[in-house]
This record gives sequence, C-alpha cells and structure tokens, in this order.
Amino acid sequence: MKMDQLKEFVALENRKKELDSELKSIAARLDDLEQVLVPQFLDDGVQSMRIDGRVVYVAQDIYPSPASDRQAVVEALKKSELSQYVSENFNTQSLKAFVREVAEEVRLQCEQQDQMLTEEAVLAALPASLGQALKVSFVHSLRSRKA
Repeated sequence: MKMDQLKEFVALENRKKELDSELKSIAARLDDLEQVLVPQFLDDGVQSMRIDGRVVYVAQDIYPSPASDRQAVVEALKKSELSQYVSENFNTQSLKAFVREVAEEVRLQCEQQDQMLTEEAVLAALPASLGQALKVSFVHSLRSRKA
C-alpha cells in the first residue's frame, strides 16, 4: 500500500471536516445578518445595492397556506376552475406556482397604479372561494450575485 496516498486521503478528509465546520459557522452568521438586513432594506425601500463587486438584493417569495383548514382549500379548489390541483388532497407546489402567476399579474397592475404589492391584493385576485380559504405570505430573503 502506498502510504503517501493514504496520508493524503486522511489529510483531505481532515481538511474537509474543517471546511464543513467553517461553512456551517458562515451559514449561521449569514442567517443572523439576513435577519437584521432584510428589514433594513424593506424599511428603507431599497431593492438592491452594489458593494464589493456583488449586487445584494431582496428576493421575495410567496407561500400560500390554508387560512383555517386544509379541507376548506380542497373544497374551494373544487368549486373554482382549479380542480386540476385537487386529488385526494392538493398539490402544494402546483398551487404555489398558480398563486405566483396570479401574484405576478397583480404586481404588474400595482406597478401601473404606483401601488405596493400586498398579500391582500393577491388574495383578492384569486377565485373568491380560494381567496377566502388561503392565506398568502410574502417571505423575503437576502441574496447576492456577482456584479
């Protein structure tokens, strides 16, 4: 057996464990900073900033969930033209995609009217029974990309 290859393997395994630990620490610190920075971006009305060769921006995601109980959403989907989202239950990813599509249409309308996109506006744009059965939450996260 070639001991130099075995030693290299062990050294790389040790280094990998060190890097994994460092990465977990960095990820935790990034999470802490995000919790502080996202509200600052939102309060200041800042969408993005360029700093040190990166563009830091607030990304918004949307999450529909039952307003009261899941069965009410199933019934609302059945009553609307969206019965394809219902099997025994409903496909949350497909429903999320549909709500995102509606939210994008509402966002464009809000921009034309110089208004802010709100969860309530998205709910109002959904079929009535579905709008009553769901709640919509905007979740903001901080992201960056190379400038």
